[in-house]
Parts: sequence; structure tokens; C-alpha cells
Amino acid sequence: MNCTPGNTEGDGSDCSEGRDGPRYFDHSAVGWLVGEAVRHLNGEGKEADLAYQRAIELLRSREDTSEEIMQASRRVVHDDIGMRWSLLHVLGDIGHARTAGFLVEAALARLPEHDPKMGCEGPRDNEVLIATMAVEALQRVAAANKDAADMLLKVVDARPARPILVESVKAAVVLGLCERLREVLPKEDHWMIDLRRARVEELHAEPEREDGKERGFTPPRGHDLHTG
Repeated sequence: MNCTPGNTEGDGSDCSEGRDGPRYFDHSAVGWLVGEAVRHLNGEGKEADLAYQRAIELLRSREDTSEEIMQASRRVVHDDIGMRWSLLHVLGDIGHARTAGFLVEAALARLPEHDPKMGCEGPRDNEVLIATMAVEALQRVAAANKDAADMLLKVVDARPARPILVESVKAAVVLGLCERLREVLPKEDHWMIDLRRARVEELHAEPEREDGKERGFTPPRGHDLHTG
């Protein structure tokens, strides 16, 4: 089991060893609620969706929520891709403006070099997933707080790796920032402004499963999520 260095002595710290893996949310009431949000985010069915929305409503109403989640994100072991992705998702749904800087930092984090031997599931690909979720979360934050829109343009202006840049441009388009994008982007990249995100109902691919249990999304998983 992986754990953050320095927290392996069973001294009651935030991350302790055990059969259930790292326990990131045991140290406070709001931490427990964050853990519940992550658990229900990765659940299935209407009950999980409803429980997730209730957890988000409660977290949104608290002043200490954003700092709690950002601190939890820093405690998570780096290769726990599923947990890191989930916490960014929760931050976006809560929508507090104070998280914009943290999300920019996550979107622009340095990516590992691509290793062709790893196929499409190597460390670089996982970090692109994390950065992309940071961009999506930042879009939701900016939608709720107009002042945060400049932070999304900051990601575009930093010229990150192409997949992240494209997602950042699409997010800015959704927020109605096309004219400002034309000022920030070089002319050769203006084609990105014409890209759009298709709505789920516009897609007509035949499902491969017939059990009616398809998820709306599948978070990336480095290993099982533990939210104790």
C-alpha cells in the first residue's frame, strides 16, 4: 500500500497504513463530507447521484471546504490518479472562486515525458487526464464566478501541451470568450476556437452493453478509491 512519506508510523496523522489503504478524510467533519462526495461521485444509480448532489450542496455552503479539498489533494499519493481526478471534479462542482489559482496550477503542472512502451496508459497520459479535469473544473468555477474567467485565459496563454490547450480553448469558448481568445492565441491556432463539445444526446453510437448500467463517465483509476 502506498502512503505519503512521513505518515507511516500509525501516529494518528492524516494518512495511515492499513488494509483499507490511505485514509485521507478521517481528521475532520468537513473531511468526512468530502470523502462522502468522492464515494458517491464514483457510485452508480440515482441514489448515488442524489447523495452526491446533497454532499456538494453542503460543501458549497461551508467556508472551509475549498481549503480542505486542496489540502487533501496535496496529501494524496501521486499515483492515485482516481482520487486526484475525483477531488478536482468535486472542486469544480462546488465552484468556489478561491480555487481558481489551484486549478490553474494543476492544469499547467509539468508533464512526464512520453514513453512509447507504455501505450496509452503511461504516466504522461494519466497526468493529461488530471490536467484536463483541472481545466473542466476551472470552467465550472468560472461559470459561477466571472472574475475567474481570466484564470482560464491564463492557461491558454501559457501554451500547455496540445491536448490541454485544446480543452482550455473549448472551455473558454463555452464561457463566451472567443474575442479574447483571438487576442491570446496565435493566428495559426485560431482553428481551435471553432471546435465544440458535442452534447451526449447528439451522439448515437450503439451501446455495447445491454444491462442498462452504463455510467455517465468513468474516472481514471490508478487503484481502488479509499475514502475512509
